[in-house]
Amino acid sequence: MAVTVNGSEISADAVDQEMERLSVDYERYVTENGGEPDQKQLREWAVENLIEKELLKQEALRTQADPDDKKIDLWLKENSDVFGEELPEQEKRSRCVEDIKIRALVKSVRKAVQRPSVAEMQAEYDNNLERFTVPESLRLSHVCRVLHQGADKSQVYIDLLALKQKVEDFELHWVEATQLSDSYREDYGMFDNVMRGMLPGDIEEKLFSLARGQISDVIELNGSTIHIFKVLVKSEPHQIPFEDVSPELSSMMFNEAAESALNEMIDGLKEKADISK
Repeated sequence: MAVTVNGSEISADAVDQEMERLSVDYERYVTENGGEPDQKQLREWAVENLIEKELLKQEALRTQADPDDKKIDLWLKENSDVFGEELPEQEKRSRCVEDIKIRALVKSVRKAVQRPSVAEMQAEYDNNLERFTVPESLRLSHVCRVLHQGADKSQVYIDLLALKQKVEDFELHWVEATQLSDSYREDYGMFDNVMRGMLPGDIEEKLFSLARGQISDVIELNGSTIHIFKVLVKSEPHQIPFEDVSPELSSMMFNEAAESALNEMIDGLKEKADISK
């Protein structure tokens, strides 16, 4: 079913293409928020997106100055892969004009948005301290065994426990033990840094209960690898100072305000638009 926006038609094919483009992100968002993906809702999202894009284009074409040929040529050159070879030259140039004007409109909206003041940034920081707290973390070294098809898991456990005992009895240095890891050529015995909340709860508790320098019992991850870990560094949770995050905070708050301003403009255009679904 086609949609018209101020007399301009959005085809059913365009809606189908937008649904396909949105489908992965839509399904992930709905699932993460406890819902069930629904084709009718996905279509509504796609139609709404296309209406907003069309209104933004119409407003840009109406309000923004025409670019000169030099600017169009440069834009076409920089974005040639977007249009494809089969599109007629005049159509390409027409789309370039649309893109340039839309970009100019968005830029004008952003230009009208004020940067947050230090006081506003400080308030945002104080009200969201959890966002600026680095959780407890571990830097780990490990010995890994990959569970190949048909592998004797019990024997792998026994071998790793024996390896751990040799290290604790000073028969083998830990660095030498890591060289026996199945993944040594890829990671040289180093495991990804681990923060609270990254691993399953039972495994996380086992690792975070260790002191610096301690070696874990045998731990299985994802049913595909078995490890023993050594804690190299244990970092307590700590607050990132306001001064250290203020540049990123300024950018984040400005971008949020600019996006809000753009959405407000589009909502205003919707109120005045003649939309037929």
